[in-house]
Amino acid sequence: MHEPLSVESGPLVMTVLPGLGGRVLQWTYAGEPVLSGPEAHADNWGATYWTSPQADWGWPPVVPVDSGPYEVLPADVGQVALVSGPAQIGQRRFRIEKRFSPGGSASIDTEYRIVNLGADSFSMASWEISRVPPGGLTFFPTGSGVLTPIPPHGRLALENAGGVSFYEHAGFRTGESLKAHADGQEGLLAHFVRGSNLLVLKLFQDSPQQDQAPGEGEVELFANFDGRYVEVEVQGPYRSIAPGAASSFSVRTSIIPVPPAVAADRQALVALARAKAAELR
Repeated sequence: MHEPLSVESGPLVMTVLPGLGGRVLQWTYAGEPVLSGPEAHADNWGATYWTSPQADWGWPPVVPVDSGPYEVLPADVGQVALVSGPAQIGQRRFRIEKRFSPGGSASIDTEYRIVNLGADSFSMASWEISRVPPGGLTFFPTGSGVLTPIPPHGRLALENAGGVSFYEHAGFRTGESLKAHADGQEGLLAHFVRGSNLLVLKLFQDSPQQDQAPGEGEVELFANFDGRYVEVEVQGPYRSIAPGAASSFSVRTSIIPVPPAVAADRQALVALARAKAAELR
């Protein structure tokens, strides 16, 4: 079993667990954590990776992808490279590769690769899931539509203002899990962690709605029924992968300290996120 491994970019540190699905144990900024831990849920904590659409595999997640051991591969100084064991969904055989690399201006890049190990082509998308503590504010530039969530979850209602979709978890009522599948714009998803006044920023290549996995969304949000955590999720394009070939999807993560005056103003938070995104691209 491999010990936890870390990637650093200035005050930003990501710690990953190769022996547990290559899961991200924690993101911290100047020592302040932004992900929920096992105290929120025994299984669903930290940040993980699945393949999309979920209709391919249902529940629970595919073990070699989500929770099985990943092998640590040789990598450049400061990077972490991991590969899963062989996974299978129906007749589709594949493996997952992850590479975490420090970027500029307190950012870390994650590349996910789905490698086709079978004899036939299949279509699949990458899916990054980050679990954050309750009471925060999530937002993203609004795309062309909000899709119907997969039962049995209820509908997670998004507010729209100025072309930006917001989800305020502070108003969540316990008792039913809620889910939203949405199309975004600008390849930007942000989550404001109250208490620590930190803004988590996810940057990725925007996918038009027609390139998203069936029944899924480019941006997805999930609020657990007990109110103890929220999932902030991004998906890559749904692509055909030939035998022996791979499909790649990259996410750039940055964490930004938020001044108190900005923290109380949604539009100021949006402006801060967009300014940081412009700096990092």
